Amino acid sequence: MEKNDKTKTQVYNVIILDKSGSMETIRTAAIDGFNETLAGIKKAQEKYAETQEHFVSLLTFCSCERKYVFDKVPVKEALPLTMEDYQPCCCTPLYDAMGFTLTSMHNHVRKVEDAVVVVTIITDGLENASKEYSGSAVKQLVEELKKEGWTFTYMGANQNSVEIAFTLSIRNARNFDYSAQGTKKGMAKEASTRMNFFSRLAHFKENEDSSAMSADDRHACYTAMADEAFDEEEEKD
Repeated sequence: MEKNDKTKTQVYNVIILDKSGSMETIRTAAIDGFNETLAGIKKAQEKYAETQEHFVSLLTFCSCERKYVFDKVPVKEALPLTMEDYQPCCCTPLYDAMGFTLTSMHNHVRKVEDAVVVVTIITDGLENASKEYSGSAVKQLVEELKKEGWTFTYMGANQNSVEIAFTLSIRNARNFDYSAQGTKKGMAKEASTRMNFFSRLAHFKENEDSSAMSADDRHACYTAMADEAFDEEEEKD
C-alpha cells in the first residue's frame, strides 16, 4: 500500500463558475453541467485509484461575493451542486475570482511532491468588476503556474473566448452557445476532456518512472497531455 501511495498523483480539479446575473438564463444547465463533470471525476477516482487521488474545488463568484461551495475536498465527499448553492446576481469580477482562487490553491499544492491542478473557468460575460487583480496580474500568475504543470481551460459565452483566453495566457478555450442546450453541450465537452486527460495521466504513471524525472520534466508532460486531450476533443466536431 505504501508503495502505491507514493506513486499517486494528487489531482486538484478546480472550477471557477461565474454567477453574475446574466447566468440566470442558463442556471439550471450550468448546475447540471457541473454535476456531470463531478460525476466524471468520481468515475475517474474509481477507475484510476491506483495512480490518482482526486480533490475538487468549486468557487462561484459575482461582485457581491466569492463563495467556495467546497474547497480541496476528496471527490468522494463532494456533493452535487443545487439551486440553493448557485443563485446568480450582480456583475463579473473575473480577475479577482481567478487571482484569489489560483493563489490559494498554489499555496497548498506547492507543498505536494506530485500534484497537477486542472482549472476550468466558466463565464458568460466579460470582466467588469474586479478591484484586487488586473488582467496583466492574472496573466502573469497563469504563466507561472503553467510552468508547474497546471492546466487551464477557458469556457465563455457572449464573447470571443479564444481571444479573451489569449490575453490571460490560456491556450485551451471554447465558446459555448448562450442557451440551455449550448451550455449542456459545452460542459459535456469539458467533462470528456477531463476524462481523456485522466486516462493519459494513468497510462503515463503506469508506464513511466515519473519519480526519476525532474519536477520540470514531469510538469511538461502533464501540460502536453492536457493539451493533447483538449485538441482531441475539439477534433471530434
